[in-house]
Amino acid sequence: MKEIQVIEQGRFLGEEFLLWLWMRGLVDGGLSGHEGDLSCCFVDDSVLLATERGDVKEVSLRKGNPAESREAFEALSRGMRPTRAKLRLLSGDLEWTFTLNAATLDLQALKLPPTSSKEPAARMADRLFLMEEGSNHVERRFSAFLRARAGDAPAMQARMQDWVRSGLAPFTGEGEPLGEEVPWR
Repeated sequence: MKEIQVIEQGRFLGEEFLLWLWMRGLVDGGLSGHEGDLSCCFVDDSVLLATERGDVKEVSLRKGNPAESREAFEALSRGMRPTRAKLRLLSGDLEWTFTLNAATLDLQALKLPPTSSKEPAARMADRLFLMEEGSNHVERRFSAFLRARAGDAPAMQARMQDWVRSGLAPFTGEGEPLGEEVPWR
């Protein structure tokens, strides 16, 4: 099997992971779900949603607060899937920003917390540590997502559907039906 086929077959998992991170950022304060880990992760100021159906294939939401926008929840309710999002991860005084690609789970455009080291070798060591630490935070979240998905998938699906409905409610009223191709089916 070619590499691109493997990526295409696994893309749904990355899309669901992005959706789960988005939901946790708004509902659960962005916590990782691991005991003792008080870091938080939120969708920042950019989300790309896509679908293979309909006239509009992609919706790019940028600037402001796209994670809580009417356009975002309407796109989700029509079955669009998050394919890329800029995330902000906070742990204590440290802050990382990066773009997560759903298809490959690559961290792109990673901005590390500042380092106080003046020597080039120490600065490089600090930056490598911070890269690894940021990656570990994302891996812990992915692990928690996989446990939740494998543990009780119907409950996770219902929770995500309720979240999208509640996100739409301020704009459209209660009880708005979701489209047939929602991203967690």
